[in-house]
Amino acid sequence: MRKLIVILAAFIGLAALDAAAARTAVDKQRAACERDSHKFCAAEEPNAIAVEKCLRAHASQLSKACKRQFMEKRR
Repeated sequence: MRKLIVILAAFIGLAALDAAAARTAVDKQRAACERDSHKFCAAEEPNAIAVEKCLRAHASQLSKACKRQFMEKRR
């Protein structure tokens, strides 16, 4: 029984770390693409999916930092 509790605690801890890493990635992308988002996709805000689609449609016009975030996301 104790072993099961330890395994469950480890699983919950890993899930929390994974969620924190995902949040960090989203924050980095948001920071890198905020200006581009306002410039090209203001009409799509606050719909995050529509903004991402719009940014992809303007890929050739994005700042280097924003392009880099989209390239990292593909990996």
